[in-house]
Amino acid sequence: MPLTAIEKENIAEGFRAAGDRLTSFEQKLKETREMFGKFFNESNSRQRQLLSRFGASLREEAPTNRFWPNDDMAREFGELMLMAAKRKAAGEGVTYEGGYLVPTQLADWIVDRMGSWGKFRRNTLVVPLESDKMLVPRVQTDMTIYCPGEGKSIDESDMTFDQIALVMKKLAALAKVSSELEEDSVIAIGEILGLSFTRSMLRVEDLIAFVGDGTSTYFGMTGIVHALRAVDETIGNIAGLEVASGNAYAEIVLGDFTDTIARLPDDADDGAKWYVNRRFYYSVMHPLAVAAGVGTFLDIISPNRQRFFFGYPVEFTAAMPYVEGNSQICAILSDLRLGSYLGERKKMTIDRSDQVYFANDQIGFRAIERIDINAYGVGDTSEAGPIVGLITAAS
Repeated sequence: MPLTAIEKENIAEGFRAAGDRLTSFEQKLKETREMFGKFFNESNSRQRQLLSRFGASLREEAPTNRFWPNDDMAREFGELMLMAAKRKAAGEGVTYEGGYLVPTQLADWIVDRMGSWGKFRRNTLVVPLESDKMLVPRVQTDMTIYCPGEGKSIDESDMTFDQIALVMKKLAALAKVSSELEEDSVIAIGEILGLSFTRSMLRVEDLIAFVGDGTSTYFGMTGIVHALRAVDETIGNIAGLEVASGNAYAEIVLGDFTDTIARLPDDADDGAKWYVNRRFYYSVMHPLAVAAGVGTFLDIISPNRQRFFFGYPVEFTAAMPYVEGNSQICAILSDLRLGSYLGERKKMTIDRSDQVYFANDQIGFRAIERIDINAYGVGDTSEAGPIVGLITAAS
């Protein structure tokens, strides 16, 4: 039935009223936006101050991707290295032969960062030494517990010790930087130098600890891989090594890892971790877990970067291999505190001098530490120690 003229007019009036209300609402919305915009513009400076303070607080309390926790420490280290803006007052620092020692606060922070970054240093037992050569005791057997009768004497229960020799080696690096660096670069230089010195020293420590072969390349120190291989010429005779199902990574199966776990002594289980190359983990271990139905979508979306494999934490270290090879130890499972020492006679120190490259108007920087690494817990041909591993087949 067609609409009457009155009905059409009523409908048109309804649309006009709705349009008027919409226009009024838009006007109020505009006024509200202008009011809030004015408020935020007036408080913008205050907001920036608050955010700056909040950001600085976060940097001091929880450093993220920066080497130093705040600009002040980065600037102080950069100025010390370059001597670009100020010199420490007499009595605040020690000088000798044109060199300047890093203040205690900065040196302690560098050492702390070494402990949080270096995979071997963080997980082994660091032994401070008082001389260049020391024999450090190692417990072979714990005490025997008895139940004496009333009034009876307690049988003597001696612990059994042997000794581990630690001989200090000096690790050093020498670098040079042009003196024509602007003041604005001081913080950046502090970040770069602090990061580079620490990262370089830790890289060498991890390489020595995991794959050092006793040659001059590794400063005469032998790491875990070669200590395990030195137990016997035949890999199948080494109690601490599980021989994988094949010599290729594609031939490794989950059972090879569980058999490796089975070789670990009970007293080394609680603190044990896997030590593997990140690429080996994602090309071998993780695909095996996915194929078994235990690698889930949560691995992809989880913000937690800590990895576990059969319940043991996984530590990534670039020192371990990721390219397959015959008779290659590709995964280590260990509580390193029970099977290795990092002897330390001199913590890493950083010095600067404007004399060594005086003719070239450059500044020299020197990093030195004195350490020894001993991976002793590799067992023998009859009994595994607290360091065990998975090795690919000979062929």
